[in-house]
Amino acid sequence: MVNLLFNLLVIIFVYAVVYIIYYAACVFQSSKARKFLQRQKYYTAATPNNMIVIIYARNNESTVVPLLESLNKQNYPKDNFQTHIILDHCTDNSSNILEFIGGAKIWRVGENAPVGKDEAVSWLLEGLLSYQNVDAFVFLSAQRYIDENFLSSINANLQDEDVIVGSTDYISRTRTLLNCIKTTYHSYIDRIFNCGRSLMNLATIIDSDVFVIRKDVLDKIKCVDFRDVNSELKYTTLLVRNGFIPKFSPLVKTYTSIDNYNDRRPSISFKLSLVWHCLGLVFKSNIKFGEFLLNILAPNFWFLMLIYCGIFAYTYNYYLPVFDFTFVFAMGVVLIAVFAASLFTSKIGGRNIIYLFFYPIYSLLKIFLHIPVIGAIVKRITNKKTDEDKEMSTVDVCVTDGRNNLACKLDLISESGLVRAVFRFKKKKYSSSSQIRMVDALKEVSDKLNEHGFRIKICQSCGYFNLKLDGSTNMVKGYCNRLVLQNQSEAPLDTILWNSCPYYVPQEVNKIIDINNFRESL
Repeated sequence: MVNLLFNLLVIIFVYAVVYIIYYAACVFQSSKARKFLQRQKYYTAATPNNMIVIIYARNNESTVVPLLESLNKQNYPKDNFQTHIILDHCTDNSSNILEFIGGAKIWRVGENAPVGKDEAVSWLLEGLLSYQNVDAFVFLSAQRYIDENFLSSINANLQDEDVIVGSTDYISRTRTLLNCIKTTYHSYIDRIFNCGRSLMNLATIIDSDVFVIRKDVLDKIKCVDFRDVNSELKYTTLLVRNGFIPKFSPLVKTYTSIDNYNDRRPSISFKLSLVWHCLGLVFKSNIKFGEFLLNILAPNFWFLMLIYCGIFAYTYNYYLPVFDFTFVFAMGVVLIAVFAASLFTSKIGGRNIIYLFFYPIYSLLKIFLHIPVIGAIVKRITNKKTDEDKEMSTVDVCVTDGRNNLACKLDLISESGLVRAVFRFKKKKYSSSSQIRMVDALKEVSDKLNEHGFRIKICQSCGYFNLKLDGSTNMVKGYCNRLVLQNQSEAPLDTILWNSCPYYVPQEVNKIIDINNFRESL
């Protein structure tokens, strides 16, 4: 038993020492980040690659429209790229506006319910892979913003790389403590670990929201897997196993709201299962595949501290022949020195260093908040707002599953210049994220209900309704065309998003079948 404990301690400490060496290597390599700029400058005049840009959208009118406008203004030959936008069960005005702007092929999927990103993209790729004069595919989320040099940066990286993972900068309208912690930590990870790994020619887990892959690679891999963050990790493993290393590039840059922040952490159980099933392939694959599997199991802050403190306490009280107390203490000093060097290398700024120190606390609190009782208490406390600029109104709405109608409540909240919609049914509640426009907040609530087989019977989701594009920020007005369609009036009636009446029909009904026949069938 004593020998087993001793061997376990040695293995754990070797694991920690390897990680410290890896951490130091990332910091050292990330100090050479200027190489990214040098490479881009060198390849500025390179022959343009022919690219297909694929954008996936689900009711993202507020962001997909400026995204398409940015693509139309790229400092890149227009003959060398084409844009395809997938609208997955979009009930907003995205299609009409995008077609008005032009410059993209619009694909509508999900007639009755959202298809999902992975299935929609895979369906489109099946046809696009047959295109001949294509060098690479660029995948973007409709929630991203880009600058005019986005495609030029991709083209420069494609001169050396087969698979590229772009970077993300988060935009925050309000400088809250939580937003500062998230953005600082994300920036630190990108500048130290992702840049460092890229400069060491090591793989980065793909991000399907900003992802580039050469067509010849896709021809060999035969698929994409964008279902969730676990699937992205599995897909990265498949790429690395076949010798295609996804490289992070900080210059292939996108921007998005802090509301879309995602830690992008695959579940621990999935990572362990993936590594376990891939162990048999390690000796049959390249060295980078083995390194990638090892990196999947890299410890987080708390686990690393737990390992080190445990070894430190043991060697302080007991003699460990291989790693005595002096060696353990020295490795602790090295770890602190490497971290200090990383703060200097990352250039995140003196004030942001404080926010970085808060991140381990934030990550620990997230674990506690997932405990049902604690989460409910905290949510109740934080929902008690006392700000004077908060306004709220409640309207009665009806929700249907196609057979039964349920009486519900809809809270319309305006606070600090942003709006939210909160759907309530008995003790159940769903709140949209904070939005600039109420039309977007209501779309988010409507989409959530649609995912569970329900429809909220309000004007915004009705087949008779058209949004009034009056130039206002909030966009709450619209027109009801029921009487016009039934030849009972020459002009539509004015209405607002959350109004309701007995004549509701789903939006897609108005587009694919006669409304009167639909009503008679109810």
